[in-house]
Amino acid sequence: MSLFSLARLVTAGGRGSWGRLLGMAGGVAVGVLLLLLLWGAYNGLATRTERSTWTTLTYGVTDQVNDPAAEPLTDSRALASTVSDYFAGRTISRVDIASTPSSAVVVPGIGHPPAIGTYYASPALIALIDAHPADQLGARYGTRAGVIADTALASPDSLVVVVGLAAGDLDPGRAASYSSDATIGVWAVERFGGSAFPSIGYRTVAIIGAIAILLPVLVLVGIVTRLGAAARAERFAALRLIGATPRRVADIAAAEIGATSLVGAIAGAILAWLLIPVAAQMRVGDGRFFHADLTVAPVTVIVVVAGVVAVSTAVAWWRTASAGIGPLGVTREQSERRPSVLGVLPLFAGIVTMLSATVAALIHSPLPATDIILIMGFILISIGLITSGPVLTFWVARLGASAARSPAGVIAMNRIRQHPRATFRAVSGLVAAVFMVSVFSAAITAVAAESAPGDGPGLLPLTTVVARLGGPPDSAKSSTAAASQVAQVTGVTGAVVAYYHPDEGIIVTASDAAALGLPVPEGARYVHVHSDYLNGGTPQVAPGTSPGTAPAALLVATDGTTSTIERARTAILLSGVKLSLPPSTRSEQASSTLQTWANRYASLANLGILVATLISAVSLAVSTIAAILDRKRVLGLLRLMGMPVSTVRRIVLAEAALPLATVFALCIGLGFLVAWSILAGLTEGNRTISWPEASYYHALAASLLLAAAAAVGTFRTARKKTGLTVTRFE
Repeated sequence: MSLFSLARLVTAGGRGSWGRLLGMAGGVAVGVLLLLLLWGAYNGLATRTERSTWTTLTYGVTDQVNDPAAEPLTDSRALASTVSDYFAGRTISRVDIASTPSSAVVVPGIGHPPAIGTYYASPALIALIDAHPADQLGARYGTRAGVIADTALASPDSLVVVVGLAAGDLDPGRAASYSSDATIGVWAVERFGGSAFPSIGYRTVAIIGAIAILLPVLVLVGIVTRLGAAARAERFAALRLIGATPRRVADIAAAEIGATSLVGAIAGAILAWLLIPVAAQMRVGDGRFFHADLTVAPVTVIVVVAGVVAVSTAVAWWRTASAGIGPLGVTREQSERRPSVLGVLPLFAGIVTMLSATVAALIHSPLPATDIILIMGFILISIGLITSGPVLTFWVARLGASAARSPAGVIAMNRIRQHPRATFRAVSGLVAAVFMVSVFSAAITAVAAESAPGDGPGLLPLTTVVARLGGPPDSAKSSTAAASQVAQVTGVTGAVVAYYHPDEGIIVTASDAAALGLPVPEGARYVHVHSDYLNGGTPQVAPGTSPGTAPAALLVATDGTTSTIERARTAILLSGVKLSLPPSTRSEQASSTLQTWANRYASLANLGILVATLISAVSLAVSTIAAILDRKRVLGLLRLMGMPVSTVRRIVLAEAALPLATVFALCIGLGFLVAWSILAGLTEGNRTISWPEASYYHALAASLLLAAAAAVGTFRTARKKTGLTVTRFE
């Protein structure tokens, strides 16, 4: 009889066996599905960042230009400036380019730079322009010349425009936005280029994040391949009883797992391909994914499928060959080999590695390749949590056994001592998830959470458009003219020019202060406004003197409608007044400060928390089913001896709670340690962590509830599988 025929006869001989095989195949399918989607997402994030960062003028540029009008243009070099624009609360990336008519500079997604007075826009922005009157948006850019191709956009939702201007119209004093990552001024560009990661630090964070998500997936695959291991061992013992050699039994086990994992892996690959359109709708950072971003190359799919099958098959063969299944092992449960203290070494090695790199960075003597050292330390800690779990569980169970007094406690503690690996394996997915969630949640705290800007009496209204002026000191006349022009826009209730105070704050006329809702000191012709009033601070007013000639800002009061705000913004941009920052409301300013790479990567951490928690739920459900199937003989014998069901339930709870309780606090502490080490080590202490938000504690509570629900969910199965009529001896 062939190997596969014998394996099918032995392992798929009944309805329960088919259910077990389907369960394993389904678990492997879920694991491969997640592996491929996560691999596609990781590559997609890098690809979309590389496609979009050409607009930041950080890569491929030569030098900054202080006087664009005097800078000679050549066919091999153009002048460019990146600024932000806003529409209805959404940010638009605008790139202004001055070039020669025969310029050889290639603009991504366009080709030849646009001519003066024309623009190219992304499909999403074109749809927005076409849906609104020109005086609200389209008039800002000129005449449309074409569409920016997807190859130069991060997302189908990206709002990007490339505008052709004369060199003299480029403003060297204007910043892109309020963000600290913003580009300032005009740059000479020979080629536009992007980068997959904004820095080595962010690349390191991305790699660690990918590993952090993959670990629970690998744990899930390892758990499902052991589904029904006890029942399989009984059948293998029967084979040994009729003369099968240990090698033949190991070959049968490998054939069973290999065929099952192959079916599951292929199903997972097909599901991953089918779910790409659904996964592409997920919004990360700048928007949704293009389908191509999540599509994994066929070679990678083959490697993943082959790797999962090969590893699962090899592990199954090795486990069976080293299990020592003999012809007399069919009716007796064998204890596991005592876990070695060596299992704790990877954990200690990882902690020492990460702390060494971090301490060296804190004293400003960073080690060579700090990023690689931190990645290796993280990998060691992640592996160490899984390898040290059985060791710690065994130690705690040994202490618990000596202190146990109730029948359930004695039985549970001693069983855990005999099977520390199997006991810990049941909760290993949840353990990995708690660790990863702690890492992500602690890392998020490094980015200051910005609250919504306040509104109320005395504060600058949220409906006021603020245009920070950046012209020369004698530009008061042009600013006043711009204010008069903007004041004629329908829906605008007033336009005020605020001037710099020699010491701090701004100065406005008494009438303008009243129009803004500011208190006016009695008899004052001018009002000196202290504090950060333009950014939403509480105003502190005092009588002021006549302002100088240096305008600080143009404040445009509106009726609060979106159409009026956008018409006012368009009028400001077309007035010719020099700006240091794009005209925006305080809400848009706050949104702009959040558009930093740190915040974008922090938003990915929330996705990591969700994925890790969901994977832990699946792992816990599968491991719970596997545990009850493996223990049904022992629990059935206890019931046959007269033990009540309530005691069996307490045993099940104790066996589930002990391994989780043993490492739960350790996972949280290590998660915070890893997050601190990564942030402090990569920034030499410039960033650190703080207490996480309430969502983290909610995630921990959800994890514990999942664990409790899984344990309680086994009560019915335990009662059904361990009934007196079910227990049989062979």
